[in-house]
Amino acid sequence: MKIEDPNIKVKIKHSVSNKAWNIVGTGLGCKYKVARIPYYEIEGHSVQSEIEKSEALRHAKFIEYCFNNSKMILDKIEVQ
Repeated sequence: MKIEDPNIKVKIKHSVSNKAWNIVGTGLGCKYKVARIPYYEIEGHSVQSEIEKSEALRHAKFIEYCFNNSKMILDKIEVQ
């Protein structure tokens, strides 16, 4: 099965209304949410809450990287 290049450039934005990182399209007419990475805030446990938030951001950065470098990734897959 051939994987299709989404050819979408994205960026990470923090949700205004939820505890989540959003991956949103940046191109003209592409200002829509591609992915949402939620995280939990644990009341009374600020350190654990910060760990949850930073882990969600790491996941968001990985997704952002994959979308923004999709051609390079797909080229490497096809070589194998």
